[in-house]
Amino acid sequence: MIKKEYKYLQDGFEGILHNAENGDDRLIIVIQGLKGLELPEKYAKLFAEKGYSSLAMSYYGGEGQKKDMRAIPLEQFEVACNKMKKLGYQRIGIYGNSKGAGIALLAASVVPDISLVIVASSFGHVMQGTGKPQDDPCKAMVSYKGMDFPYVGKGKLFSDFLKRCIRERHVRLLYFFDEWDKKGTEENEIPVEKIQGDILLLTSTNDESVPAKRDAELLIKRLERNGFEHGFRHVNSEIGSHNLGYFPVNNNMLPREKKYPEECQRAREETLDIILNTFKLWKV
Repeated sequence: MIKKEYKYLQDGFEGILHNAENGDDRLIIVIQGLKGLELPEKYAKLFAEKGYSSLAMSYYGGEGQKKDMRAIPLEQFEVACNKMKKLGYQRIGIYGNSKGAGIALLAASVVPDISLVIVASSFGHVMQGTGKPQDDPCKAMVSYKGMDFPYVGKGKLFSDFLKRCIRERHVRLLYFFDEWDKKGTEENEIPVEKIQGDILLLTSTNDESVPAKRDAELLIKRLERNGFEHGFRHVNSEIGSHNLGYFPVNNNMLPREKKYPEECQRAREETLDIILNTFKLWKV
């Protein structure tokens, strides 16, 4: 296995390529919700060991990159794909978890070279970004060619969250994102119909962080409405948590992980099998 590093200021994207050295023309871009390359590189290394060259990417937080989830330029994925094609990779896919899952869908919606998208525990709407107005005139979490995506504004999100906690007699992260997501409309849904390849949405009924199952169903309906010509599938786990990725983070913050650790781990293993089988069947 050969590793090669790329820097945003020099190359236009931040990443580490794990070349499986097997002559396969497929490449998987791996992104996650957290800043940095440590977590995506774990997946890139794992996939490369399974025979699939992978590019671990960090899309914000690095030198020269946006420091917050505000107006993250999707052009960096375009630049990465062009570079990988020059290296001989002709089939390019992308895999993301949590926030990285939504970003993966958005990246694929503007980069036609991405012909396979696999996402776990994704959101379904473009949300308003964090950061200050002076950071960028674009307000959405992502931008493309300096233009905003239609987004769900925050509004009185915190007060809505507190009211939900009082009503439910619980304090859960899910309530925060659920209340925000409910404000979404068809206009600010992720435009998945623009993706030029197959899509696999992985969710859990027991996601305690984001309403990923509901949003996956919403995006599937959007694909059907638009007569999407590529393959698409939604696989939902009845035993897993928000952490469907093989390398989970912050498990101690998820009640389901504490109560059903063995079931959650089994869900991760089953999810990995689904992902690897999808890679195997990838033809486009």
